[in-house]
Amino acid sequence: MWKPEETGTMNADWMRVAYRTDPAKLERLLPPGFKLRGEPILSVSCAWFRNLYWIAGRGYGILSLDFPVTYVGKEETIDGNFCPIIWEGRPDAILTGREELGFPKMFAEFPEIDWDRDTGRASCSASWMDFTFFNIELSDLVEEQNPAKVLPGSDGGPQLYYKYMPRTSPFGRDGADVEYVCCGAPKGASTANIVMDDFDYRRWSGKGAVQWNKATFEQLPLQFPFVNTIADLDILEVVEAELVSFSGPGIAISTNTMRVVEPA
Repeated sequence: MWKPEETGTMNADWMRVAYRTDPAKLERLLPPGFKLRGEPILSVSCAWFRNLYWIAGRGYGILSLDFPVTYVGKEETIDGNFCPIIWEGRPDAILTGREELGFPKMFAEFPEIDWDRDTGRASCSASWMDFTFFNIELSDLVEEQNPAKVLPGSDGGPQLYYKYMPRTSPFGRDGADVEYVCCGAPKGASTANIVMDDFDYRRWSGKGAVQWNKATFEQLPLQFPFVNTIADLDILEVVEAELVSFSGPGIAISTNTMRVVEPA
């Protein structure tokens, strides 16, 4: 195990746009045992992490989605936020995150976030083999004084993921080796996975927009079903746009508390 003093200080810039969408379409993304909770608000986040101790000070970009859900398991019911997919820019982060921790990760390429503090604008994108399938842009950013130190988009509940590993068999006919829900919060806890009390934390709010660019098989051979499904989620109303910049103990941002939630 890494000691806290060995992990240094990590840094992150995190852009997020949340929008209201069609609940019926959102429900189709839910695995068994899940149901929507509250308003059908989809949060889309694009972030850059830097100075990560476990890759010797390097960093990478990330694109993720989540929305509020309730999961009913065998012994517990969890009100949290379900993340159906994450894209990341480092294969190392994808392999350990998907196979060890249970995150639904895919690969994408990310430029550094383009943030002009003087004009209050920021933008970023995600692509695969020169096809840009996602764009995000924030404008009219105004810094908030004394913001609450929470992971962007979190309503206080834990993040939930669905770990699925197919069993090796012809045409996948034997189903899954692994199929269950993962959660980072301890059993019985109602708090978010990562506590940021010890972080230097700044937050800006403003206007925001995202664009999902539908793809053909030729453009995204293995990923076009995912991108096109998300692109079909109507952006009915943008309800929040923010940019958060934080830095703190490297060990604090690691999700080394992931656990299995037993299915009903």
